Amino acid sequence: MGKDNRIVFYVITGSTIKRFFLLDLIVGTGIYFTVKFISSSVLIASIGSFIGTEGIKKAPKYLKKMQWN
Repeated sequence: MGKDNRIVFYVITGSTIKRFFLLDLIVGTGIYFTVKFISSSVLIASIGSFIGTEGIKKAPKYLKKMQWN
């Protein structure tokens, strides 16, 4: 068997990196501290931050689907 000498390049656009920093880091941190302030629990704040950022990511798809029904 011969060796497979392929090189794979992945291109990450600047808008993808910007969206990641804006949404996951800045918005996630804001949601975390807001929930932590309200609940005084690190665990609940972590879960709330995760659910909040994932909800924001999936909201446009869900709203678009709801608009057509």
